[in-house]
Amino acid sequence: MGTTCWIYDVTELESEELFRAGVAALPWKERRNKVERLRFDKDRRLSLGAGLLCAWSLRQAGASDLELALGPHKKPYLAHVPHLHYNLSHSGTFVICAVSGESVGADVQELHANDAGVARICYTAAEQRWIAAQDDADWAFTRLWARKESYLKLLGTGLSKDALSFEAMPGASPEEGVEFCESERPGHAICVCMRVGDPVEFADAPSRFWMA
Repeated sequence: MGTTCWIYDVTELESEELFRAGVAALPWKERRNKVERLRFDKDRRLSLGAGLLCAWSLRQAGASDLELALGPHKKPYLAHVPHLHYNLSHSGTFVICAVSGESVGADVQELHANDAGVARICYTAAEQRWIAAQDDADWAFTRLWARKESYLKLLGTGLSKDALSFEAMPGASPEEGVEFCESERPGHAICVCMRVGDPVEFADAPSRFWMA
């Protein structure tokens, strides 16, 4: 199978009616509890949207058993469908879910201001020079953040791998055989990282998809 990255704007979950319908549609009790525990409405919408999109995306790919398990670094996977891989991310008003037959990492980032202090901690000297050379430094900073995060999520190691130990700017590759596929939505950078293979299809999930 190929790789599809589904994208969903959670703004419509500002409707209390749709929000409650979404909570009822979640197949995972743990996710329902997490949504209810969150303090801020924005975080609750993102968490709910991520859970709904994940379940829908996996079913679109043919999965019927959605029991989840956790890998060594707490990266979730389908316990009984080992050939199907997925990765979630959310930021701003968007959630994404990449589904693939191979290991995959995905990240979405709302536009960040170019922060020199953060850049020194997370970006190599070459990456910082690349940002400075771009016409829009804020967008370059955000785009690079999504690329680096997606690679770390592909590895499944989280922050146990030093962000300064690899480069992910356009034209660079953190390791042989890894590629980045990018998209964007208003004010948000999106990146899917995977082993070299078929192109990634980016697609918007339909409104109220969980109610179909």
